[in-house]
This record gives sequence, C-alpha cells and structure tokens, in this order.
Amino acid sequence: MNFEVKLSVHEILKNKHFGNAEVIAGKAGLYRLVRWVHVLEVTSIENLLSGNELILSTGIGCKGDKAAFKSLVKQSIDSDAAGLCIELGPYISDIPQEVIELANTHDFPLIAFHKKVRFIDITQEIHSLLIKKHYQILSDLEEYSNRLNQLLLSSNPQQKILQLLHEHLKMTVFYISNEGKVQVLSKKTSGEQEKIFQLLKDNKIPRHMNVAHQSVQALNQTFADLFIISEVDAITEFESLILDRSAIALAQSLLRELYIEEQRKAKEAEWVSCWLEGDSNNEQIHQYLSELEPNLKPNGCTVLLCKADNLEKVKSEFTYLKIYFRSIFEQRGIVLLSHLQKSKLVFILLNNWKTGDFKRRVQDGIECLKDSEFIKKQKFAQLEFSVGKFVHNLSHVKNSYHTAKETLNIREKMPNELSNYFYEDLYIFRLVLAAKEQGVLSEFISDYLGPVLMHDQHHNGELLKTLKVYLRYKGEKKATAEQLHIVRQTLYHRLEKLYELIGRDFMDPYKRQAIEVAISAYEYASASELQYEYAYISKSS
Repeated sequence: MNFEVKLSVHEILKNKHFGNAEVIAGKAGLYRLVRWVHVLEVTSIENLLSGNELILSTGIGCKGDKAAFKSLVKQSIDSDAAGLCIELGPYISDIPQEVIELANTHDFPLIAFHKKVRFIDITQEIHSLLIKKHYQILSDLEEYSNRLNQLLLSSNPQQKILQLLHEHLKMTVFYISNEGKVQVLSKKTSGEQEKIFQLLKDNKIPRHMNVAHQSVQALNQTFADLFIISEVDAITEFESLILDRSAIALAQSLLRELYIEEQRKAKEAEWVSCWLEGDSNNEQIHQYLSELEPNLKPNGCTVLLCKADNLEKVKSEFTYLKIYFRSIFEQRGIVLLSHLQKSKLVFILLNNWKTGDFKRRVQDGIECLKDSEFIKKQKFAQLEFSVGKFVHNLSHVKNSYHTAKETLNIREKMPNELSNYFYEDLYIFRLVLAAKEQGVLSEFISDYLGPVLMHDQHHNGELLKTLKVYLRYKGEKKATAEQLHIVRQTLYHRLEKLYELIGRDFMDPYKRQAIEVAISAYEYASASELQYEYAYISKSS
C-alpha cells in the first residue's frame, strides 16, 4: 500500500547530514512533500522521475556547463520534484544567478552542500525515516479503526464518529444525508460553513480548497455523503483512507439503526394484514399511521405485490430486504408498509407527495429494484411485480390489494401480452376479469369464437391466429400475410373459411370489438386452469 507520507523538505533539512547545507533558492517551497530521495548524475531526467523526489547530485553531468545545469533545474521543476541538492565542488563551484531566479520563480528548493557529503548515508537515513513513517501510518490507521469499532458499540455513534474524524484530521467535516440534513464539524464561522456548503452543493470547488468525498452506503444504496475539506495541504492517501474507514463505520451505524427500526415495525405485519382484508376503518388507519410515522400525511395509496420463486430461502434476510425496498421508495416520496405471504411480498405504498406523478415514481422504484446489484445478489429465480388500483380513501386498500393480485395473475399467465405493472394498464383484460367473476366468460367466448375454435381443434388449423393478426392489422391483407409468413392465396382461403364460420360482417365495429375481447379472453383462459373447461365447451358445441 503506497501511502503519501508527510515528510517535507523542511523536516529533512533538520537531519544531521544537512548540517552544512544552505538553501540557495525556493525557500517558499520548503514544505513540499518528499516521497523518495534519488541520486541523479545525468542531465536528461524527464523520464526518470515520478514526482516529489528530493534529488541529490554532484553536478558531474553538467561539468561546469551553466546551460546544462539550468536545464537540469528546469527538468526537475517540470517533473514536480520536491527539490534539488547540489554538492558544490569541482563540477559546480557556484549557483548561477539565472538558476537562482528560476528556482525562486517556481518556489523550487535549491540546496547547496558546501562540504563533501556521503549521498549513501543521506539516502539510507531518509529512506529509513520514510519507512518508519509508513509503518506509523499503518499503526495509526489500525488504531483509528479500533476506535471506530468502540464507538459503534456506544450510544449515538454517528455524532461521535464524525467528531473523531474532525479531531483526528483537523479538517472541516460535512455529513449530508439524502433527506438534506446537514451536519458540520468545523472551527469556521456559520457564515463560512454555509458558503462551503453552497460550493459543495453547486460542485464549484475553488482551487485553493482540497476536498475528499466518500458515499455512506449500505445494501448497495447511498444514504449520505461525507466530505473532508482542507484549505492548507493536499489531502493524502492516508487521510482518504481515514475518510473511507469513517464512512464504512457510519454505514454500519446507519444499517444497525435501520435494522432496529424495522424490527420495531415488525408488529406492523399483522396490522397490515388486517388492513389489506378491509378490517380497519379510516379512523383506525390514520391513528395507527400517526403513531408509526408522526409526520406522514398520506395522499392516497396503492398495493404493490412482489413475487419471487425462492423467497422462502431468503426469509432470514427479510428485514434487510424491507430496509432496501423502503430506502428505494422513500427517495421517491413513498412510505412503505410491508407484509410477507409465502412466495409474495405485499407492500402498501403511501403517497407522501402530489398524485400527478405517483405512477411514474412507482415505476422508477420498481425498475431501480430490478436493476439493483443487491437484488441480483439475492439470486431470485424470478421476480415479478404488480401494482393495484390507486385509491384516495385509505380504507379502500382491500380493493387495491384485490386488483394487484388480479394484475399479477394476468401478468404471469400472459407475459408476452402485458409488460406493464399497473392494474390500470390491463385495458381489455379488466373486462375479461369482470366477465369471469360474473360467470359469463365461457359463454361469451363460445358465442363469438366457438366455430373457429372447433374448426382449429378438429383440423389442427390456424384460423384463430389468422383472425387475431388480421384484426390487429385492421384488415390489411398484405401486412397480415407477411406477419403470418404465408402467401396471399392461403390468406384468402382462410378468410373465406372465417366468413363461413362467423359471418362476413366480423369487421363491423361492434362485432369486431366483441371478437377481440373474446380472443383476449380465450388466451387468458388457455393460460389458466380454465383451459379444460373451454376445451369441454368447444367439444360439446
């Protein structure tokens, strides 16, 4: 792990080997960080440095050539070296004024040894110091992590973690939750804090301000953003790791709070079950919700069903699953109440914003869930969603629950016909369901499609498919033939048979509508347990 150890040129000058050294130029840059000490005796060094090296040289490569020496200094500056130490002697007897001016212009430390020194002693000493600092950083990081673990076991750990981060790094700390709640730990005035917050919000960080950011994430969901801000030094990798450890600890604290809150709300399951069955009146519902969420003012609601084939296998993770679902929808102004039913999760979605875009927000939430890494890691064999009718009166949740089940039922049976999640998008299938409930669906199908079904059954024909495609393309014979992959003559033959079975007037508006409903009803019935009933009716006809 390559940490940016904070060892400056100024600190190195205090070393015993620099007792006879003199800073000739670039005194303003003495606090540059030194990552390594490097001995160079060549004049072309552009590709030899990575930055922040303190260069040691006798100047043998320059051999008294002032232009070559100036080029060496220029290349060092361009390579972002920390400084250049020159041993004055037979190769370079003094530092040219133009080189001093160049170094001062760029605040580049230029250091001269007036006596001969052993570079090997300097490199060994400084490298040992760098390694010691490196190990000290590892030790500090381990100690910091242990302190975080201790804070996680205390009460109100979030505030204590933020305080520890602020005190340890001596930097301004901003914690901004998804709900917009802002916590600041800083020695700056409230006015200065507000100005910094606005800069963060607008993403307009000035050059003099060094900012590091880390998301506070749990269950693959971001709950807050954590920032550290320095207006003095650049933020090192070590300080970034401290920030990262703090963000992880905050996420653990947050997840624990959410888990405890979900456990507290576990009693809601029984009450939600009664609500779904219509056993609660408006007064009871509002009283319960006010106790559960004091600031909640629901503006209508709907029921969301989520079906998973292997839900029983992840039942132990149900609390975390609820936390994840809740976080997704709360970001979209929807409060969620949950109930577990064997292979289904039942959620009452309480709208906390305006109703105009409620459907879009629910749709966004479902799509977010289906695409999320957290859900994918649960390895559900299949995940199906359906949304019931939106109701303004909370006591009518039973109706929304019933329609959500109907929607799920139809979506499962006819996945190729229905891609939308909402009951309101069932369209003609709502009539099919109504006819089924009234017990007239079989008769309706038989009245309008009976002869066609009988013919296909006895002759292994495709008249029903032809009829459906012909109606879909509004009687356009060319498009129908192309869709069915048959020649025109074959289509004409089939149409003559259809005329014979159901009449030449099947394209008349009202009859056509009835036939289209009957086709949808038959497909629904064929995909359900009712298919044998219709097969029997067709035979008896």
